[in-house]
Amino acid sequence: MKERISTARKREIVEGFYNLSIVNGLENTSIAKIGKHLDMPPSLIMHYFPTREILISNLIDYILEKYLLIYQPIIKDLEQNESVDASLIVETLFSRNWNLLFDDGVFYSCYALIFRNDKIKKEYRILHEKLRESLKEILDKNKEMEGKDTAVLAEQIFIVVEGAYYYLSMFDDEAAYSQKVTYFKNQVYDLLRKKEAQLL
Repeated sequence: MKERISTARKREIVEGFYNLSIVNGLENTSIAKIGKHLDMPPSLIMHYFPTREILISNLIDYILEKYLLIYQPIIKDLEQNESVDASLIVETLFSRNWNLLFDDGVFYSCYALIFRNDKIKKEYRILHEKLRESLKEILDKNKEMEGKDTAVLAEQIFIVVEGAYYYLSMFDDEAAYSQKVTYFKNQVYDLLRKKEAQLL
C-alpha cells in the first residue's frame, strides 16, 4: 500500500511539473511553484525528487511513456492481422498525435539540456532508442517486412520522421506544411518498399 501511494505521489508531481512547464516554460518551473500548484509542501516534493535533475529524469520517462502510445493503432491492427498496411504506419508516424501526446515546447526545452548534462543526454538517447526498438518490433511482426533488416529500416524511418517533425514545427502555413509532409511521407514509403534496407 505504501509503495502504491509513493508511486501515485511521484506521478502526481511529475504531471504537475509537466503541466506547469507547458504554461511557464521548463526553465521557469521551480519546486516551489510545483508545490503551490499541487498544494503540497516543497519539502515533500524534494523527499521524492531530491534534485531537479532527478525530476527531469522522471519527466523524460513520462515523455517516453506518452510517445509509445503513438504505436497503438498499428499494434491493434497487427493483433487482428498478420500484416499492417504501409499507409497505416506512415500516416500514424506523421500524424499530429505526437503533439497531443506531449507538448513540443516542454519536449524541446528538456532536449536542450542534453548539451549541458551528460545524464540527461544519455536518457534522451535511451528514449529515442526505445522508440526505434518498438518500431522494429512492429516491423518484425509484419509479414510484409519479411527478409528486411528491420533494425536499419526503423533507424532510417526515424531519421526522416524526427527531422521532418523538427522542421515542420516551423511552418504555420497549412498548404506549405501539407506539401512538405507529403514529401517526407513519400520518403518513408520508399524505404518500406525497398526489398531490403541498405546498411548505414
